[in-house]
Amino acid sequence: MAGLLGVGGGIILTPIQYYLLVAYGVDSNIAMPLSFGTSLAVIFVTMIRSTKKHYDNDLVVTTFLSYIMVLGFIGAIIGAFISTHVDVSILKLLFGLMCFVAVINMILIKYPDNDDNISKSKVAHSLLGLIGGLLCGLLGVGGGIIMIPILTIVLKYPTHKAIGTSSASIIATSLGGLIAYMVLGWNVPNLPAYSIGYVNLIQFVFLTITSTIVAGYAANISKKVDSKKLKIVHILLVLYIGLKMVGIV
Repeated sequence: MAGLLGVGGGIILTPIQYYLLVAYGVDSNIAMPLSFGTSLAVIFVTMIRSTKKHYDNDLVVTTFLSYIMVLGFIGAIIGAFISTHVDVSILKLLFGLMCFVAVINMILIKYPDNDDNISKSKVAHSLLGLIGGLLCGLLGVGGGIIMIPILTIVLKYPTHKAIGTSSASIIATSLGGLIAYMVLGWNVPNLPAYSIGYVNLIQFVFLTITSTIVAGYAANISKKVDSKKLKIVHILLVLYIGLKMVGIV
């Protein structure tokens, strides 16, 4: 999902890890931030590989990337702090609602197909980074789930370049969130073995090995796939996860 859709993969990794940890007896109030922190660790490594592929394919717009990345890093730290002080049921509901909003935007809005009208606003790109970073830290996703709709709908990026640019920005947001979750969980009791704060090393190693290998190949596939098909896959994926997190499926 990271290489193909530029969403960081957290939309998949976070809920799966959460439900598996709870099934194995980990308290839900620990399982949720642990899922967030570990997902961000995996996302950070994965997005470095997929971003390189997107950059090699000339699909990363670097003009305003630094604004997105700096504010995204800061936003992720703030979001992680908020997340560790909020009840898990609220986080699940917020995660689901975030998915539904993204789906509605993707269905109703027609994405641009060229570079002609890409926004030149530094403020808009900075706000995008801050919002994406907050969601990254708050909900354990890279931020691409909100960055891609904003890049395309508001800032007028073509789909494939929105995916590539989102991938690059997620390197910064995931790093900020990762550092924050390690620090915030440092002295928390009853964490699973081999955890550094809210990052579990065993889960990180196994998830990273497989996802990193696949992400680069998926990024190359993304360039060849019709943007409308990518959009459909994105919508179905996000809708299912949203329904799952609010308890409908």
